[in-house]
Amino acid sequence: MPTSDAGTSRSLRLTAGLDTLTVSGLDETASETLCRDWSRCSPTPIPTPAAADLERAEGQDWDVFHESIVYAATSAAIGSCRGTHLMFHGACLAVPETGAAVVLAAASGTGKTTATRRLGPHFAYLTDETAIVDPADLGVTPYAKPLSLLGDAGVRPKHQVGPDGLGLGPTVPGTVRCVAVLDRVRDATEDVPARAEPLPLLEALQLLVPQTSSLSQLPRGLVTLCGVLDRVGGAHRLVYTEAEGLRPVLDRLLAAPAEPVNPTWEPLEETELAASSGTANDATGATDGLLWRRAVDDGIITDDGVLVLLAGDRLIVLKGLGPALWFLLDEPCTPDQLLAALDKQGPVPADAERHIRAALTTLAEHSLVDGAV
Repeated sequence: MPTSDAGTSRSLRLTAGLDTLTVSGLDETASETLCRDWSRCSPTPIPTPAAADLERAEGQDWDVFHESIVYAATSAAIGSCRGTHLMFHGACLAVPETGAAVVLAAASGTGKTTATRRLGPHFAYLTDETAIVDPADLGVTPYAKPLSLLGDAGVRPKHQVGPDGLGLGPTVPGTVRCVAVLDRVRDATEDVPARAEPLPLLEALQLLVPQTSSLSQLPRGLVTLCGVLDRVGGAHRLVYTEAEGLRPVLDRLLAAPAEPVNPTWEPLEETELAASSGTANDATGATDGLLWRRAVDDGIITDDGVLVLLAGDRLIVLKGLGPALWFLLDEPCTPDQLLAALDKQGPVPADAERHIRAALTTLAEHSLVDGAV
């Protein structure tokens, strides 16, 4: 492994998304290693800057330092596209000849790097960490970093191995054709044929939103995500035991033109995302039994009346009375006023007050209302 031998210190600039990262304190061996492992991220020798983004300390373990480069580069890539792009925590592979790309979203430790290693030699390699997608044209900004692999002992730091060293396909311009969630069946007692299952929108959002970065900072981020999913024909769940089995499944998905689906949802109006009008007289808004609705970042309502809200990095799904109460709280209300408003919309059952209290408690648990429930 590279060591900090005596000699002239070198510096490199790496491309990370739409940003760059400068790394200094490198000896000749370390510089050559980074140029090899980060070959798809335009490593460029530069004069040593006064202040680099990362500088290797004398005697610092190489694997530890290299892992810190991955963290810093990924942070830079995410930061460079925050507020403008959809970003999925996942791999992105494409058909080399056409650029038709699939996003393979997955939580850490659930198989995306293994899937990339197994499928990457057949496909073009765009990333195994952060899939950066332009919602306007579905173009992918490559972040073709080295793959982070645990050694035989299974302990950190991970070893960084470049895509060329693993025989992965070329890095090409890509356009998203498919968004999928990896679902590896572990310890299967019998063979599980690899397959792609269409995901209903609500389930897709519940699986995908936790695997996005800075979604709430993208204007109408939830609406944008839903629109992208509709344009590519909805999301899929990829069920498999061994990643190699996904190759024909992905070949079929990427060979066919995307078939957009008609939306089964509507975006909320800006006023429906806002906090209740009016001003609370204390910090909690608990004045004369009134309840205040808190603002959220984005939201949709489905054709079957399910309200889906995005508050920061949280996806909140409201069913039953929850959506009705959310809309009624455009102005501060007491529980009794809410009951009266619901009664005007149609007869309510005798135990309606109990159900309203339960629904309001749910809203409070999600930090969606202020006031004493």
